[in-house]
Amino acid sequence: MSREKYYLLLYFWFQMLCGLIVIFFEKENRIITKILNGIVNNRSSINPPPHNSVFFAKYLLSQDPKERAKYVNSIKYVWEYFLKPVSPDSLSDCSEGRFLVYQCRKQDRHDCGGLADRERGIISTFLLALQTNRTFVIDLDKPCELEQFLVPNLYNWTRCKSFIQSLPVNESKTLHMNNRRKEYPKLFNTSPTSEISSSNGPKVLNFQVNMAPLQRILSENDFQKRVPWLKDFTIREIIVIIYSTLFVPSGRVIAALDNLKSKQKNNLLQCAHIRYGQSVDIHQDKVVVHERGRFNTTALSSFFIRNAQDRHMESSVYIATDSSAIHRQMESRHKNYIRLSTTISHIDYSNSCEGHYSAILDQLALTQCDVLVLSFSGFGSLAAYLRGVDTGLYQCHSSLSKTPGKITNLTIEDDMRNRGYFIYC
Repeated sequence: MSREKYYLLLYFWFQMLCGLIVIFFEKENRIITKILNGIVNNRSSINPPPHNSVFFAKYLLSQDPKERAKYVNSIKYVWEYFLKPVSPDSLSDCSEGRFLVYQCRKQDRHDCGGLADRERGIISTFLLALQTNRTFVIDLDKPCELEQFLVPNLYNWTRCKSFIQSLPVNESKTLHMNNRRKEYPKLFNTSPTSEISSSNGPKVLNFQVNMAPLQRILSENDFQKRVPWLKDFTIREIIVIIYSTLFVPSGRVIAALDNLKSKQKNNLLQCAHIRYGQSVDIHQDKVVVHERGRFNTTALSSFFIRNAQDRHMESSVYIATDSSAIHRQMESRHKNYIRLSTTISHIDYSNSCEGHYSAILDQLALTQCDVLVLSFSGFGSLAAYLRGVDTGLYQCHSSLSKTPGKITNLTIEDDMRNRGYFIYC
């Protein structure tokens, strides 16, 4: 073959190769573009199930419609592209799954704690399930089935509960992590061969835990690799996304929130959570009276009155508290004092379903307030997170209150105590 023919043939093959490369990358580019466009477009086009439309449209972040739209899009995005593929409904049969269960049952001797303790446990157990490729389930019937008041929203955490309860004892293991502040965070830096992650570990791991050390969890390199979407959101956004993915209030709770809005009229809704401790209403309470700071209700009422006057508005007042005496004091000072049909109790010391319902309703009611004043409590802190904005948020601080910023970084309250404004009350 002559040199000219050789170079001509070589040129021909080179041109063909270049053409194939161009075709390949054009195809890949179309695929990538389609995926990216789909992600962006579907953030606003994925429709939530019908049963949550009222809550999303009316009660989620009711103080700021623009923030609400942002959160709703984030919830849909995280669900569609990260959580839906690993949700219980992705299993063709529950027998295929390996499970991490947040457990709080009547038959267990261990305390579950109050509502905030349980919410912290649910949030952190859910994150640990994502990290270890296990399916998340909630098994909570103390004092009543959680599903009576909060039903599954996008992630169906009830689907395999009956299957898990039917399994023999040797296929499950229970880890008691309540208040184990040193041991629990270490679980979030699990190796592939650990009992939690390994396919050779128990089919079902039951967790009893009351902590959500989110700042510590999010700093773990292993966790960031396995649950990458978390790096795009703040702690508050993560809490709202997880709560809204897991839960939507039952019809009874939504009706009570409607009643709250009706009683508010067009007034400024000013609220507070007052954790008293060992009131006459909950004599079993382990929190000593004023242990968390003496709450001066006279000063709080004066603050509410001045606040309404400054805004030239009428004021309605709603208080969530563990003390009927606090209700009487505040009701005597405010003509537009709102009371819902709730019962004062602590859900860890009571068998009352009405007490369980009341705790959930009180917390969700606080998320609807224009002004929210917090005492030192996880209950109020979680309400403030779910409320979604710092506008109108105040922290009650007195000479007997725990010093802001001194809370352990293993609690959600650590972040919350740096939000809003401090008032003396």
